[in-house]
This record gives sequence, structure tokens and C-alpha cells, in this order.
Amino acid sequence: MATMRDIADAVGVSLTTVSNVIHGHTERVSPQMLERIQAAIEQMHYVPNMSARALVSHSSRIIAFVETHKPQETYAGNGFAGVLLSGIENVVTRHGYFLMMRRGTDEATLRLMLNNWSPDGVIFKDCVPQSLVDFVKKQGKPCVSINTYLDDPTLIQVHAADYEGGRIATEHLLSLGHQSILFVGAVHHGFSNNDKRYEGHCDALRAAGIEPDLSHLINSLHPFAADRGIAMGRQLAQRRDFTAIAVSGDQYAVALMAGLREGGVRVPEDVSVVGFDDVDIARMCWPPLTTIRQDGIGKGTRAAEALFALIAGESPDPKDFTLPVELVVRGSTARVRE
Repeated sequence: MATMRDIADAVGVSLTTVSNVIHGHTERVSPQMLERIQAAIEQMHYVPNMSARALVSHSSRIIAFVETHKPQETYAGNGFAGVLLSGIENVVTRHGYFLMMRRGTDEATLRLMLNNWSPDGVIFKDCVPQSLVDFVKKQGKPCVSINTYLDDPTLIQVHAADYEGGRIATEHLLSLGHQSILFVGAVHHGFSNNDKRYEGHCDALRAAGIEPDLSHLINSLHPFAADRGIAMGRQLAQRRDFTAIAVSGDQYAVALMAGLREGGVRVPEDVSVVGFDDVDIARMCWPPLTTIRQDGIGKGTRAAEALFALIAGESPDPKDFTLPVELVVRGSTARVRE
């Protein structure tokens, strides 16, 4: 494996000059010499020693992405999570950093990981406790969170207009004449974005003169599992007390539709279904899923850009990170049958 000394000897310059080029300090290097050194680096397949660079620069060049709920086998297949990560990774890579991902519910383990790897910044997602956010802040490291509604006015929290999305989804069903509407989502389990969607759903019902019925709240377990969602759909197919379902996620909505179909219920002829996210599966399932669109790439991008702004010493306004949503009407909803 080539070293900086090998590069310096091949080009005929000092080790310091090569080091400056590798670390981006090229102000005193002529364009011709810079081109020669970069060509030698490429030809000799030189790979910088990141550990050594971290010691010199006091920067690990690592951004930690931490999900504080237990891992799920289907994570790679979770359409929205993959889109979100793509948005984050694009920004992290563009800045020349590396993305480290960790999931788990054990706060002590997460603290140990953050101590050992010393990331330059942390992006939290979902059920992060305030104590873990405070732990990172006390280390002097910047952090942002995604899908949270913590009572922390100094923390940048990137989320969709979740309440608005829940309200719009239910208003769409109400406009089609549905009055007995189930809500499916991980509500009151620490996922505050789901709580907000349910709150919007309930307020839409109340505005229509319908008091929310707790028997119409179906708490989907987390993490998502297709088999569990399909089984839930089969169970719901045995009920006759609803004509529509608002689901706090496209993956579960599509799984529910499969289970309803197995149970002899037609979508949308018998039951209308609305999802949330608008990931690819919403357009590929049958019937295509009516859903609330949020910008997953934009959410990940916004969170990562905010983190790098903090790393650079800037001070983005924490109030500016709510992304809009919109209703996308497809074939899974229809007017209630008389």
C-alpha cells in the first residue's frame, strides 16, 4: 500500500507538500505541481489513513445516524427509511465525511458508541430521549433530530407537517362520505410523528361532528413486518364497523390491503385506504395507494445540511425545519357505498 512518502519520492517534492495536498491545503502549491501530485495519488492508489488524519485534525470525519428503537430485519426494505438515508448520505459524502449508522434501545450502549467513535455530529431519528440529546450537547458535538417533537427550543428537529398530513388524509375520506374510519399507526409508543398524525386525524373527525372512538385506533406494532401487517388486514376483514382506514405509513397500508383482500374485502369498493409517505410501493401496489406525500430525500438532506451548518459554526433557526405534505389521490379510495 502506497504511503505519502512514496508519493513524495515519486513526484520529487517534500512530504509536507504531499500532506498539504491530501488535506486540502493547496494555497501554496502551484497548479502544475498539484496536478502531478494528484496524478501520482491516483496512479499509486493511495488511500489516506483516516485514523492518522483524525489525530492531526481532531476530527473523525464521521457523522453518526442513530435510531433509538430496536433493529428490524426489514429495515433495508423499508421504502421511506431507505429514501431518508439516501438524502442524508448524499450530503455527508459531498462534504467528504463517512456515515455511521447504529440502532438500539440501550442508551448506555449508544453513549459508549458515541464516546468510542467520537463522531463530528449526530443525526437522531424517531424516539430519541432528551437525555441522549443532552449527552451529545455536553460533549460539545452538534446534533439534529428527525421525526421528533422534543420540548427543546435549541434543538433542530426536522419533520414533516405530520399533524396536517393526518388531518388532510381523514378530510379526504370524510369528503367521500366515510364516517367510520380506523386509524392504524404506532400511537403513544414514543413515535411523536405518529402521535401528531393521529391528533390531526381526530381533529378532522371532530370538525365533522364525529367523536373519535378508541376502538377505531389500531396500534400497529413497531418495527414493521409485512407478515404482521397482512395478518392484521385479515383480522380487520372480519369487522363490519368501518368503511375506511387511515394508515400512518405506506408499508403498513399496502400490507393491510393484502390482508383485507385475503379476507374477502375489496379495496376501494368495500373499504378505502389512505397511507402516508408516498414511497415507490404506493404506486406499484394494486390498487395504487392514495397517500400523503412527504419529501423523504428532502427530509434527510435538510437534516444533514443543518448538521454541517452547525459544524461550521452557523446557527440555523430551529423553527425552520417543518416540511410540507400533500394529498396524492390514487385508486385505493372511493366514495362510500350507500
